[in-house]
Formats: sequence, C-alpha cells, structure tokens
Amino acid sequence: MTIQGSDLQGSGWARYRESDIVGASGGESGAHFEQIRRFFETLPPDRYAPDSHRYRRHARAVYLPWASRLSWLPNIDDPEYGAVVDYDMQGYNEEFTDVRRQYPAIPTDIQRNPLLERMIRFDLEQTMWLDGFRQSPLNVGVGCVKLGVDDSSGEAAATPNTIHQDGGARSFTFIHLVTRENVHGAVNYIAPPRCVGLLPSEISADLIHSEFILEQPLDGFAVHNSRVSHYVSPVRKGDQSGAGARGVVLVAISPLVKQL
Repeated sequence: MTIQGSDLQGSGWARYRESDIVGASGGESGAHFEQIRRFFETLPPDRYAPDSHRYRRHARAVYLPWASRLSWLPNIDDPEYGAVVDYDMQGYNEEFTDVRRQYPAIPTDIQRNPLLERMIRFDLEQTMWLDGFRQSPLNVGVGCVKLGVDDSSGEAAATPNTIHQDGGARSFTFIHLVTRENVHGAVNYIAPPRCVGLLPSEISADLIHSEFILEQPLDGFAVHNSRVSHYVSPVRKGDQSGAGARGVVLVAISPLVKQL
C-alpha cells in the first residue's frame, strides 16, 4: 500500500495514495471530495497570523479503538467565529510556544463527510501497531490548512517554517492533499530528528530521507514524530493567471491520556 519503499512502522514515515484510502475504484468519493474541496475555498485567515496567507479550521475528536467509535468533541463558543477549538502543539512549534491558540471550528457538515471520516479511520488503522494503541482512547486532531498566493502576496509558508516535529514518541501526523492549483513550491522533506530547527538548505543532502511533492488529490504521507522530522517549503504563485492555493487535511493522533 505504501510507495517509494517507505513504511511507517519500520522507517518512521510512509507515503500513501488515493487508492490506499478509497480503493482502486474510488467508490462514491467524488461528490464527498468535492464538498471538502469547496470548503477549502472558504477557510478564514489564520487568526494568529492574518497576513501570512495561511487559512485554517480545526476540530478535535476522540477515538475508542475497541469500539471503533469516533466522537467529535464539543466546540467552544466564540463571539468572532461562532465556534472554536483549542489547539495545543505542546511546545513543538517554536513560533507559538507561549500562545494558547484557539482556531475556528470545522463545521458539522464537514465533520460528517464520509470521505473525511474514511481518511481519519485509515490514518488511525496505520498506527495500531504501536504498543497500547488498541487499548487506549486516542486523541484525534483534524486541521484543514491552506496556503494561498496571488500576485501581491509573494509566498505563503507553513508554521513553523523550519524542519520540525509535531509531537513525541507516541504521536503521529498524517497529511492528505486536497488542492494544489497554480503554485510552485510546497516540496516535502523527511529528515532525522537532529535536523529540527534547520532548513533543508542548511543540512547535508545525505541526511534527507526523502524529497517529494504531493500532486494528486489525496496523495499523502505520515510521520511517527519521535523518529523523523519533516518540512514543507513555502508556496509561490504559479505561471497561470489568477491566485494559487495548496490545501491539506492534517490528522494528528496521540493517546488521550499519558500511560501510567
């Protein structure tokens, strides 16, 4: 199922394609994907960096592996956005170490999208080899994040804009492409943990495990955060007229409570 010889359990990272998630035929995923794609067109600017040309919404859920039950957590009322969710990187994002962030919530109709749920459940199943995961409640964070550029914006970058990790030994991050239109850049890199805080240009080429671009809808990859680091380069507007965008669904998986 993985490509380029990568393996999440063996190597700490893996790549996936659409057929891994929805099967060879695609089934009824077309209309469900279109709903998600249109939703990405309406994402609000990052409230903590409104001029970054980054747009995002988030949601949180709890998964009970023994019951195969995925339950979305309640949102928090917010006077500006209507509903928000807590977002905590636990110190792994050096750009926001002292900021308690709350992002606009992913609405219920998108949470209930069958393709989104299929993506999340696929991701969860890839982590079940980790000791204790089948017996523990799991925290599932879902982010819809878009980098948008036009003639006036120059480039848009993810945060943090360095090689980084998103969590510790018992956490995973999955990234699935939704849209890539009229952009250059957004090159993904996988590297060893010791490269955290640097840029790919600042490390030896032989340290880079892989370098690739997500190009087709639902192309994706996963990292076991303690064993590798990763980075995506900024996006710039492509050669066609009009604005460009690169949007992904991020799924973060970790135990809901620490093991005693």
